[in-house]
Amino acid sequence: MKYFSRYLPLADEARQQSLYVQARGHQLIPPHASYPPTSHPADHQFRWEQGRTLQEYQLVYIASGGGLFESRSAGRRRIEAETLFILFPGEWHRYSPDPETGWDEYWVAFQGRIAETLIAESSLSPSDPLLGGQPTERMQHEFVQIMEEMRREAIGYQKVIGARTMLIMATATASSLRRGFEGTDILNAIERGKTILFEQMEQNINMEEMAATLGVGYSLFRKSFRKYIGMSPAQYHLELRINEASHLLRTTTLPIAAIGLRVGFESAGYFCRIFKRKTGQSPGEHRNMAQG
Repeated sequence: MKYFSRYLPLADEARQQSLYVQARGHQLIPPHASYPPTSHPADHQFRWEQGRTLQEYQLVYIASGGGLFESRSAGRRRIEAETLFILFPGEWHRYSPDPETGWDEYWVAFQGRIAETLIAESSLSPSDPLLGGQPTERMQHEFVQIMEEMRREAIGYQKVIGARTMLIMATATASSLRRGFEGTDILNAIERGKTILFEQMEQNINMEEMAATLGVGYSLFRKSFRKYIGMSPAQYHLELRINEASHLLRTTTLPIAAIGLRVGFESAGYFCRIFKRKTGQSPGEHRNMAQG
């Protein structure tokens, strides 16, 4: 059995971070070995028969092997290789590898005022705490980097391992969302639509007609585009225009009205209103700030 864990002494300064890591571990459990190892602190130790409840969040990644997971809100779930799951504070749970296979487990424990926000923004919840299909090499790299930082305890390491923990969550959530689009016709339509919107940035585009040329209904295209990109096609087109206008204001001496026309605004007044609404600055203020 290969086992490593580290529970950190935490200074008051570390506990003030928006997210701070308390502990990190790795355990390679061979077939027919007892689980869990007995070297956990008493408040983190558990047996399958009893389960346990933690006071902090934990991210657990199973790189290989498989087993069972059970919690109060999620019920019993099968865990396959390349699965990331989260343990919630105050949520009774238990998990264990299959005796015939064992498993390779990485975990990190964390708290902080931003933790709940990050969890809420992810697809993880007490009733749905598992994310399968997480690439092993990427996940292992981040957990190993956290372990190396904790071993060194060099200045600033808590900030680094906190950021890496957030990266694990963001990467896992994005990976799960993207899998629903991989290889689909709608993803092809979204990518082609993005190209059209960029190449015709200065033109007024009828989004329904564009969707028709892409071979998809507008309602489905708009809903899928928003889910994949984070904004509607029309919003995306407008943001491209505003970004290009910002670039021209910062790098050229073109008159503001001419820049508005170049990025598709027929009225200088309308361009100025939209630019300020989006950036918080008028085009003139934006140009003056860029020029120092």
